[in-house]
Amino acid sequence: MSGQTANGSVRPPQMELSHIFKLMEEGSELRRVKRRSLAPPRHVSISADHRSVCYHSRYAWQCVPSKLKSVDIGDIVEIRNGWTTDNFNKACRKADFPSLAPESNCFSVVFRHPHFFQKSVDLVAESAEIKEAWVSGLTNLIAARKKEIMQFNEDRWLVEQFKKADKDGNGVLTFPELWELFKRLNLEVSLEYGREMFDRADVVKTTIGPTGEAVLDDQEFLGLFRSLTARPELETVMRMYASNGENFLVAKDVQEFLIEEQGCNDIDLKKAESIIQMFEPDGPTKSDLLLGPIGFRKLLMSPWASIFKPEHEAVFQDMTLPLNNYYASASHNTYLTGLQLRGQATVEGYIHALKKGARLVELDIFDGDHGEPVITHKRTLITPISLRDALQAIDKYAFASSPYPVILTIENHVGLSQQRVMAKIFKSVFGNRLYIRPKDADVKPLPSPEELKEKFLLRGKKLPTQRHDQGLDRDPESLDDENVNIEKVDMADGNIISNPKIELDVEYSNLISLPSAKFENVGTAIKEHPLDGTPSLSESNVTHFFNSPEEPSIMAYTATRLIKSYPAGYRQDSSNMHPLESWLCGIQHVAMNMQTPGEEMDLVNGMFRVNGNCGYVLKPDVLRQGLDPRSSEVSGDVKLVLKINIISGQYLPKPESMKEIIDPYVSLQIYGLPCDSAKQRTKTIYNNGFNPVWRETFTFELRCPELALLRICVKDYDQMSSNSFIGQYTLPVNSIRSGYAHVKLHTGLGMVVGNGASLFVQTAVKVPQ
Repeated sequence: MSGQTANGSVRPPQMELSHIFKLMEEGSELRRVKRRSLAPPRHVSISADHRSVCYHSRYAWQCVPSKLKSVDIGDIVEIRNGWTTDNFNKACRKADFPSLAPESNCFSVVFRHPHFFQKSVDLVAESAEIKEAWVSGLTNLIAARKKEIMQFNEDRWLVEQFKKADKDGNGVLTFPELWELFKRLNLEVSLEYGREMFDRADVVKTTIGPTGEAVLDDQEFLGLFRSLTARPELETVMRMYASNGENFLVAKDVQEFLIEEQGCNDIDLKKAESIIQMFEPDGPTKSDLLLGPIGFRKLLMSPWASIFKPEHEAVFQDMTLPLNNYYASASHNTYLTGLQLRGQATVEGYIHALKKGARLVELDIFDGDHGEPVITHKRTLITPISLRDALQAIDKYAFASSPYPVILTIENHVGLSQQRVMAKIFKSVFGNRLYIRPKDADVKPLPSPEELKEKFLLRGKKLPTQRHDQGLDRDPESLDDENVNIEKVDMADGNIISNPKIELDVEYSNLISLPSAKFENVGTAIKEHPLDGTPSLSESNVTHFFNSPEEPSIMAYTATRLIKSYPAGYRQDSSNMHPLESWLCGIQHVAMNMQTPGEEMDLVNGMFRVNGNCGYVLKPDVLRQGLDPRSSEVSGDVKLVLKINIISGQYLPKPESMKEIIDPYVSLQIYGLPCDSAKQRTKTIYNNGFNPVWRETFTFELRCPELALLRICVKDYDQMSSNSFIGQYTLPVNSIRSGYAHVKLHTGLGMVVGNGASLFVQTAVKVPQ
């Protein structure tokens, strides 16, 4: 059926998905937009197995034949309709572009790239119908691949490795191809043993070529790897619950295992039977419901064996308390995707941050050359983007992954005339979703995330309009947003007194709902700041107030008001400050360079993994009461004992550009109060990243578990240089479920899940009697 889109254009009739995939397999002539210009058409298609997008890459020299390239569907981040990338935003301003490339025919493929933050390929189809087919088809394929990743299927993953090893694409593997795969998968075996395994797996005895070279098909390959990946540690666990002493479990055994070991409370015999049917590969009948070793292995790779409490995967916390009671995921200089001094501002930074759950983003706004404000980084070589483009991207993605409010913190470097333009742009893009500061906001608690669903709050310097606003930040040289011009207000009669040096437009100021406040000492700030005032602290100031013996403590301030902390100015490489100290102070918004991976972002991602990844996490009760968690009354006694048995690893990848087999070890680190912080590690397993076995148990005694996170990190030991990062997983201690689990590691520079890398562990979380 056809219809009308929001802008009034005619929507092409929808095609059946099967027809769409057929069209995509046959391919379409699509034109790429590059450097604001349209390239010649190129043939684009999807592979027969729907695992990749294929296209021909042309060279600058016409005499050189084009080369067939492909992008794996798993590397595609999203598909976007219309003009929604920086490239399209710039191209559509050319006079002839809209007629050559109507927005209804345009779409973008955004994918991960090893040399970029992420990359978009901007395409123009011959018609809106073909564009819609490609957008719908690719969106469906991406969703299916994401589901595969979330529900790891070992056989499917091995078949993917088979296809990657099959260099000539003939559907079989020679021994040299298999040997290369062994090395890539970190499997250390002798050449003779490898050949022996190959010959043993070669059941069909297929040969190819004039020399009759032996080969393995995909089923023979799977059989070989099942023998390679025998998991005696899993069989040991299974035998513990096998009531008949055999190498299988009946429904009653499965029920007991899930209840007693995994802590699942809603498992009856009928549910246990359905689980056997789900995981047993031979599809047992009702009269023969047995879970064998392969089925049990699949069970332990499923959500039934997750280290993460399943009830914490959705929003489970009370979201009706004032906003200051929650940590919120916050982004620093959101418009940047690289270094702080060079490169370009981009809408991709906002899209990436919001899709990851950020609820606070930053806008550094300056006068633009064409009468509209722009976003850039002052005194740098950063190429600007228009404020309007950034706000439209924010508006589209703000509530795609979370309905809870988004705060836009503004560094205002704009003159009066463009401030008025800026106010109009904010209102035209956000409309009635802009939260306007109510009367008496200075003395009333902030609204809750629930009350502010799908609302935008502007945070920045504001003209004083209420009784306690004299505590607002009116310093034009403040660190957070320098050289901002502000008018003074005579509170006696409300008249604005102009100051030639510092001015701020009234219409724009009225849109600010979270006014900036100056923070010099805690006592004065508590007395003078409005309840909706929000100061900013550099990381050095956070350390100062965290270690200050003065009363009241900074925790008393953050119990009733918001604070944002931000990285030191010397971090021009976009490195991150450590978020822990800010969190221990109760600081709600710890601004991070989200484009920079590392330990700091691992902790942030781990913290906000809970509560449905909605971007808001309820602060512990001790901080909501304004108490210092380091006090003996709070953290004097051990409240929780965490035991972790690191049993084995599976399919651990090599670091980037490494050729040798890795020597993995596992480090476990608790981040929390100083009395809880601890780090332990396993022994090193040499020359085995394929299936290393440790069987080492570690114990952590925690006095304030509600403020503790566990980071499990795998590294490659190197005697001659620093140990290389392999993968990690981080989560709050209070979100750890007791039982057995395969912990899926986030690996590589992009911290990607889904390459099979995991650790098999057993956890026990106990409260001391």
